[in-house]
Order: sequence, then structure tokens, then C-alpha cells
Amino acid sequence: MMDKVLFLESPMIEKLYGGHKIQDSFGIGDPSKKIGEYWVISGHDHGLSVIINGTYKSQTLKDVYANHRELFAKDTHDKFPLLIKINEVTKPVSVQVHPNDDQSSGEGKAECCLFLNVEEGSKIIRGHTAKTKAELKQRIENNEWDTLLVRKPVHDEDFIFTPPGIIHGIEGKLMMAEVQQSSDMTYRLYDYDRLVDGKPRELHVQQAIEVTTVPHQEPEIHPVTTKQDGNTHIAYVDNEFFQIDRYKIHSQETLNNPMYSCVVILAGQGTLTIDNTDYPVKAGMGMIITSQAKNYTLSGDMDVLVSQPPKRAVTSNR
Repeated sequence: MMDKVLFLESPMIEKLYGGHKIQDSFGIGDPSKKIGEYWVISGHDHGLSVIINGTYKSQTLKDVYANHRELFAKDTHDKFPLLIKINEVTKPVSVQVHPNDDQSSGEGKAECCLFLNVEEGSKIIRGHTAKTKAELKQRIENNEWDTLLVRKPVHDEDFIFTPPGIIHGIEGKLMMAEVQQSSDMTYRLYDYDRLVDGKPRELHVQQAIEVTTVPHQEPEIHPVTTKQDGNTHIAYVDNEFFQIDRYKIHSQETLNNPMYSCVVILAGQGTLTIDNTDYPVKAGMGMIITSQAKNYTLSGDMDVLVSQPPKRAVTSNR
């Protein structure tokens, strides 16, 4: 019988803006390190998840995806398509923009962020005020960051979708769950003149200007919240990049699994049940419900993020 759930052990990455909340919240990792990114579910070479159960124990998600597409609904992506992180920000993140697939040889990066544990006064940078590429270039050259960049307050539970081409950043202190295309391609536009080992970090100003959407266009999303049997379901997005849902479970919820599902426990603990087999799960855990399971049940008291790849690239094996 094929494995129906893949539990993962995943890397925690130090960052200039990192802190200790990820370790404190989930009871994992080295508490002495300033962790900025926990790559909970990753098939990317810069931080690979490793399977810790079943037939494929000790193999990377990258290799299992490459060699066993029957576990992933015969997905036609060249590589595992999603990268799911939990990040902590304690200092401003560089102002950046991501290219699309055509602009980056298939390394395009669309992402969504669910903001958690946001300290009062925190803001996100979201877009710019330039009307043309020429104006954007000139104002960057003149360091007109205060008037060029658009800043907006951010709060707990806020959710944003950032397609390629959107200038963005964070100024404040918070945690966030991030679902993105499996890419580590970022063009850094502005880094607050910070020095690392006495030198400024590399910027990618020309590339950033080339891929930035001008004028800024804020993407529309329309999350839908439903409540039933004491549980809350929030359907955030279902687009060409990913489908993202959140379940605040206080009793029991059975979910269909038409393709395969990337599941991250954001808070709490409980039980995952697949075909009468129970698995204990708790905050900080990442797992993939493979296409060998038609459905699965989550019970207990927990906050769960479920992400799936776009349907267009998947051919069901049932």
C-alpha cells in the first residue's frame, strides 16, 4: 500500500530580521539562533524537507516527488510546486519584488502571507506611487523612498496575495505563514542602507525595475468564511498558483483530498485520521496528504493551513 501521509523534518534558516518566536511557539530548533524562516514544506534545493516516516523515510521531498508522482496525483510540474514557510520578522525586511516564470526561466514567485502575532504599529509596504517606468527609475535613483513606497498597517489575521511584479516589504515585528511558488528568486530594491560584515547587501535595482508592475495594481482576493459544528473554514484563494484554505478546528473536520494536500499545524494539537489510522499532530508540524488518500479527518483543537497546487497541472490517478 502506498504511503498516504508524509511527515516532514524541515530546515530553520537564520536571517538578519529573525528572532526566537518560531522556536518558542513550536518547541523546535536552536533557541540561541535568530531564525527568520522555517521552511515547513520544501522541495527547494536551498532548504529541503526530509521524510521522517514510512517507505520513504530519510529521503528528501524533492527526490520523492521526482521519483514517485503516483503520490502526487501525477502532477506535471517539473519540481515540487509549493514552498510553505513560517517566518518571524523583528527588523525591516528588504523592499523587494519577484519576477514571473517568463522573466526568470521558470523561477517565478507568487506568494500569499497570513499574518500572525503582529505587534502594534507594524506596517507592510505594498506597492508604489510611480505612474511610469521612467518615473519609477528616477525616483529610485533619487532615493525618494518615503514618498515612492506605499505603507499600510497590518494586523493579526490579515491575509494578502502578492503576485509577481508587486513591490512589497515589512516594517515591524510579527510572525507569518507564507505559501509561495517553489522559488527563492527575489530582487532586492532597497535594504535600509544596512551593512553586513561592514558591507551593504547586494541590490538588484535594474532587475527589480524591469519586473515591477507600473502603475501598481492591487490584486483582488475575496476570502469566504463559513462556520459549521464549531469549526471555521476560510477559503482564501484558488488561482493559477495555489489553493489555500484555513481551518480553525474545535471538534472534527473531514476534508476531501482530490489531488494532494500540504498541511501545516499553525497552533494547537489533535489527531490526523486516514483510513482508520490515527496520527498525533501538533503546532509546527508539516505533512503532505498524498493522492493515495481520498480524504482525511482532523480532530482536536487546532489552527490548520491547507495548501494545494493549481488544478491545471495535475492529472488525477483515480
